[in-house]
Amino acid sequence: MLFASGLSEIARGSITTGLIMLMVVITLRWLVSLALAEWNHATARSIRRRWRDRTIEHLLLPRQEGERSRGDLALAIEHAADGPSLALLATSARFSVLGLAVVFWSAGWLCTAITIGLMALAVPLYQRAGKRSAALATEYQQRRSRLETRQLELLSHAPELRALGAVAYGADEIAAISRSENVIAMRAIRVALESSLVTEFLSGVSIGLVAMVVGFALLGGRIGLDHALVAVLVTSEIFISIRRFGSEFHRRENATASLARLSTYATPSPASLGGPLLRAANLVTEVNSQPVTVDVAPGDRVLVTGPSGSGKTTLLQTLVGWRVPRAGLAEHSSAVIGYVSAESALLSGSLWQNVTLNAPLARAGVTALLVDLGLVGPRFSDLDAPLLADGRGLSGGERVRIVLARCLLAEADVLVLDDIAGVLDLTTRDRVRAVLEHVGDIAIVEATVDSPLLTDPHTLVRLPDER
Repeated sequence: MLFASGLSEIARGSITTGLIMLMVVITLRWLVSLALAEWNHATARSIRRRWRDRTIEHLLLPRQEGERSRGDLALAIEHAADGPSLALLATSARFSVLGLAVVFWSAGWLCTAITIGLMALAVPLYQRAGKRSAALATEYQQRRSRLETRQLELLSHAPELRALGAVAYGADEIAAISRSENVIAMRAIRVALESSLVTEFLSGVSIGLVAMVVGFALLGGRIGLDHALVAVLVTSEIFISIRRFGSEFHRRENATASLARLSTYATPSPASLGGPLLRAANLVTEVNSQPVTVDVAPGDRVLVTGPSGSGKTTLLQTLVGWRVPRAGLAEHSSAVIGYVSAESALLSGSLWQNVTLNAPLARAGVTALLVDLGLVGPRFSDLDAPLLADGRGLSGGERVRIVLARCLLAEADVLVLDDIAGVLDLTTRDRVRAVLEHVGDIAIVEATVDSPLLTDPHTLVRLPDER
């Protein structure tokens, strides 16, 4: 309205007054936009920090088979951070409807009826386009996830496929999935463009019709220039706010879905270090329906046995918080946990970096531990010798012992051994058992089918075969 008054002043010849009014309007709008942008930025940053703090343990956990990637969880946090700015757009759109009263006051019922009618047409179009875009986005994410998974799978088997002369098999499949992904993306873009064109047309028609009506009213002397300009500019503002709100339908859906997903992730409350390091109360895992109740205190030795496929690994990973229990309670303290399995990975770097993680340790002590674990010979005598990526060139037993040495040197409070005895020969097994007998107050939880490293466990957990 102030902008309309400024234009009116210029039309009447009061150019200085009119320009000052226009400059005031432009400055005020710029200041308001700047303040809102800063508010949006600060609020989004606060939301990101809060959710990252609440989900940090889940972001750090290893991804389980079939589970959505942790990148999706991080993306959900980004979508949730858009919530306040989207809520502001919704509030702006609601308040812009009050502009209809201004249109009625300035130009009468006909301009108001035109604006309401075309607004009523625009809203369902926004909703329809938004729902179609949301459906296509979901399908696109599914195709993209399938493409990423398949690419990683084929890359991991590339040497075997190349040896069989079947490289084209993998390439053709990746190309087909990629093409289908591109088709979905193009459809989503087409839906967005169609929606944009229709809604731009409706808003343009509305503003044009209002301008035509007030133009005839001006010619007939029924309204003044101030009222005519107010009607046109307010109509434009109404549609700008509604268009912004409607164009963010997909982001609103993402923000709502992301908040719902994030609310299911709660950071477990670490148990007091004065109590058990690990605790399970009637714990039922994803794999085995037998409830397990066990407390693991400093110095305890717990043996988990059961046939292959009975869920020993799942139980261990649930105990340390890497998996969500199906029922019951699983708590872990803030103690340092060392997890060793046949699948444990080594880092790119030297032997020293792998076993010490660059902690300031005495080299003689590190060498002595490696010797005690049977890691001797030219490959292990030089701590600065580089290891190949993921321990290529080392046997499974050597990799396991390097990871075990890393956990012991890190002074883990709990040592979890996931069926590693099977990758060790008898002599090496005796060496590792001797080291474990002298680790003091470290709690040890071992899972094995047979031939355990723990010779005298304090607690035995036996899992039945439910296959």
